[in-house]
This record gives sequence, C-alpha cells and structure tokens, in this order.
Amino acid sequence: MSDETTTQKTLEAFFGLTSFRPNQEAIIADILSGRDVLAIMATGGGKSLCYQLPAVKLGGLSVVVSPLIALMKDQVDSLLDQGIEAALITSSQTYDQRKAVEAAIRNGNVRILYVSPERMALPPFQQLLREAGPKLFAIDEAHCISHWGHQFREDYRSLSLIRDTFPEVPIIALTATATEEVRDDIIRELRLRSPSRYIGSFDRENIRYTVREVATEKERFRRLVQFISNNHPGSGIVYCRSRKSVEETAENLRERGIPALPYHAGLSANERIRVQNAFLRGEIRVISATVAFGMGIDKPDVRFVAHYHPPKDIESFYQESGRAGRDGKPSESLLLYSRSDFIIAEKLITQEYHGRENYPVRLANLSRMAAWCSRDGCRRRSLLAHFGEKYPASRCGTCDGCDALKREKKAGKR
Repeated sequence: MSDETTTQKTLEAFFGLTSFRPNQEAIIADILSGRDVLAIMATGGGKSLCYQLPAVKLGGLSVVVSPLIALMKDQVDSLLDQGIEAALITSSQTYDQRKAVEAAIRNGNVRILYVSPERMALPPFQQLLREAGPKLFAIDEAHCISHWGHQFREDYRSLSLIRDTFPEVPIIALTATATEEVRDDIIRELRLRSPSRYIGSFDRENIRYTVREVATEKERFRRLVQFISNNHPGSGIVYCRSRKSVEETAENLRERGIPALPYHAGLSANERIRVQNAFLRGEIRVISATVAFGMGIDKPDVRFVAHYHPPKDIESFYQESGRAGRDGKPSESLLLYSRSDFIIAEKLITQEYHGRENYPVRLANLSRMAAWCSRDGCRRRSLLAHFGEKYPASRCGTCDGCDALKREKKAGKR
C-alpha cells in the first residue's frame, strides 16, 4: 500500500475527512519525509491537520508548542473525541495532574502533547522529552518568535533549543499572519533546515472591508450601532483599545437593545470562561473585547468583526478581522478611526517599548496602519500587497474603497 493511500486512510479514519485543503497534503508529505516546513495559512485554512495527521502516522510522541491554554484544551478535547491520545501540560494544572501526564508520556501513552513555550524552556521538561524521543515538533503562532511580528514574545526565542537538543527531528512552524520579514525571522530563529515554504493566499474573499474616519465619539458609536444593526441577526466581535472602553461599549450596546458582554484580561478566569461560552452558544450576540479575546476561538459563524479603535499594525487587523466568516459565508469587517487614535496609540507604544529592540518596528507598523486607513483605492488589494501577494484585479468590488471608485465613475458619466 502506497504512502499516499495510507495518508488518505488516516485522514478518513481519524479525522472524518475525505479530501485535503490547499497545501495540506504536500505539507504532510514533507513532514513525513523528515523535512522542516514553514506554513503560512489563513485562519480556517486547516493548520492543525498539518501536524496532527503526521503525528498519528509517525507514532511515538509529537510536541505542539502553543501560546494559549484555552486553545490547547480545545485541541486536546477534540483529538480525544477522535480517538487520538492527546494531552497538555500547563501551569494551571495541579502537581498531581502534571505528574500523571508525565507518567503517560514515559509509558508511551501520549501521541500529541501540547505545551507552552515557557514549559519548553524548563530543563526538567527537556529531560523528559529526551527520554521520550519526540518524532515531531510543531510551533503554532510562530510569528511570535519574530521581533518584526505584531505579537513578539520573548519566551518564543528559547525555542531555538529544539534544534540543539533534537537536531534530526523535523519542525513545522505555522501561523496565519506573517510578512516576508517575519517569515525569514522565523526560519532563522528556529534554525529550520532548508525548509519547504508554503504560503497560502491571504485573501479572505467572503469578508467585506469598510473603514470609516470619525470626527467625534458620538459618531463612532452611531456608526457601530448602524453596522451591527445591518448585520442582523449575526453575531460578532467588537475590538476596543482598553478595558474601560470595552466595558463602556458593552454597556452602551445593551442600552440600545443589543445583547453584549465585555471580555478582557481584567476579568476573573471564571468570568471570562462564562462570557466566552455564552458567546459560543449564541446566548449573547456581541462580545466587546480587547485583543485578549479571539485566538483559538472556534466559532465559524461570526458574521462581523468591528474595530472600534484601530489596531497598532496591519497584521493584527488582518488576524482579528479574519475571525469573521470562518464558515466561508459573507461577512463584514468595519474599522473606525480618528486622528487622535493614532496619537494615543503612539504614546502607548512609547510607554511600553521605548528603549527596547523592537520599538522602531512598532512605530513603523503603526505608521503603516494609519496610512492604510487613510488611503484611497481598493482595500483588499492594498491589504494583500502588505503580505507580498498581488491581487489579480485592479479592484475587488467588496470594500469601501471600491464603492467610492464606483460612485466617482458613476458621477463622471452624468
């Protein structure tokens, strides 16, 4: 039986699927041949299958490095439901729980293990892995390793130890959002060996993009309410820049008869879980949130994402707006901004990053975000250009920039 046949049988038997999405089959084949891989795949593109299926076929232990406990737990629960031996080790577990997972690893009873980058840096854990002899490492949200990236995390830099400790074990680095600079940085920092590069399209065809400059806070809220009302009865996410604005926006929406709850890191863990579950079950229509909400949230029918304040970089906007329409159905993205928003954002960046290595990068990213908001022409075309992708047409017809061009052309014929 050919390797392609057994891969197809694994896909059907363990994952209940009959066909691969773009690039998945080629990525899996490279990993199974022992090659390192860099995979850039849009949200909803099926990144997790690219390491989960090889893990099943390779046998032994595969290790997945992920930045969020909630995301790890969701993945582990799903794999267990599919009959795949999966586990996680996190700081939120009790001592006995962690020891039970470690014992299962030593006994060969864990096929896929999820851990944080901080866990990977601990010498006792590294010793456990040396004893287990992992077959594959998968680095999720790999853009976090790059100081050029929008979510740089210092603890990701320690992942270079994987190559030192396990020089022959293949590594796959995955993310939905990475410019060419970030891609090169990922390869360099993880010390990937002549990796295959798979760069999927960044075009989310089903999302319509709208950007609006606002002169007052009253206008900002009016436009938000109008936008949400036009997306009735769909659910959505409203991103705000601070905890205070999250709370105020949720309260103001409720006063207008729109079921909304706040979500930010200042809430207790139990309250965040309660709000998240209420949103996933459709009990509330709108989540008003900081960027603490969204990564790993598996709700495919989000119909809209609104940025009540502009993000600090285009990568964040792309990733956050991409949480709309994961089911492929028509969805909406709205970004509201004022000139003062960018002045405030620059001050916040200066307070947090001044004197640090990536301070100039942060300021440059903010400048690009401001330029994208104020530019004319097709939004989609310029958004894709930021990631090095050329849109095949001069305009997409599904953004406010194309709407303006259409009105100008119509007016010129009169």
